[in-house]
Amino acid sequence: MKPTLPPIDPTKHTVVLPEPELPAPAAHNIVRVFACLLALPLLFEIAACFTTAKTNLAAATVRSGMQWLLTHALNEGNDAVFLGRSGWVFDQREIDRVVHGRRDNNETQAGLIKLAAQLQAQETPLLVITLPGRVGLYPEQIRPGRYVGAVRVEGETAALAALKAAGIDVLDMTEALWEFRERQPVYFSQDSHWTPEAMKAVALVVNKHVREKFLRLASTETPIINATILEHADAGDLARQLDPQHAANLLGEEVADLISIRDLEPDARSAIVLHGGEQMRVFDDAALSFGGGGKNPHAGFATQLGTLLGRSLDARGMPQAGESYEDKKLVICLLPLTELVP
Repeated sequence: MKPTLPPIDPTKHTVVLPEPELPAPAAHNIVRVFACLLALPLLFEIAACFTTAKTNLAAATVRSGMQWLLTHALNEGNDAVFLGRSGWVFDQREIDRVVHGRRDNNETQAGLIKLAAQLQAQETPLLVITLPGRVGLYPEQIRPGRYVGAVRVEGETAALAALKAAGIDVLDMTEALWEFRERQPVYFSQDSHWTPEAMKAVALVVNKHVREKFLRLASTETPIINATILEHADAGDLARQLDPQHAANLLGEEVADLISIRDLEPDARSAIVLHGGEQMRVFDDAALSFGGGGKNPHAGFATQLGTLLGRSLDARGMPQAGESYEDKKLVICLLPLTELVP
């Protein structure tokens, strides 16, 4: 038997509400908002056409904002840069070199040994100055701990021994710079290059070594020079890998006090050749960090060492096959260990 339903009260009935209608002013406002959103990327692209780099400003702005959040909220870098402690940033490839032993094949060691044989034939000595990397000197900024010495990569000792066995005079600055870092920074925290203070410290060691072993190549007279103190600020090349457009806003800038020395220009006729890469040119080349706004400040390693030795140097890039060393009495190579043992 079906249950009896209660009778329907005729006074109660369902009211069907009318469909909501969007007022015309509100509809016009929504259309305007969508039109602006669609036009904004186009405006960015039009503006980019008038810039030198033709940068996609919309993408760059979004990327900068996301990197700011990743950096300051999550302490995260990107695929190329690792965010360490206390504001330090590191090249991820250098960390992989130390931690995972990821290395590319490198012909630097073989090239130096071949160069030494070429120079020995004309009785010209080769002096190689090796510089430790940032990871090796500041491991506590990556992994907290108490380190009693610089972190070395497997193969460094053997590579240095092979250079010495080939008759190359080797000055490994790792231990000296490990001690120096207790007094002053060796590297910038946001840049891959060494500080002016570390550069001068290495120049002093090289000057002493040359004067002791190659006394006739150093001048006993103090050259007349024109020195000027410069203050340059830069966000750092590693910071620019995080945010190419707004690196200074992301991590701020670091300051370098440089001593610009004129009247001691590099001279191709000098009896001393100095080979080097970015560490040699960092305070000279306007395209590098702290290079100086399109002006050559004459504050790099070649100038500092030449001032101490009292003579101009024949400053070149890294050694290349087929270079001539006729009439040269000493060849010096400023070499990061990351290039000798990549």
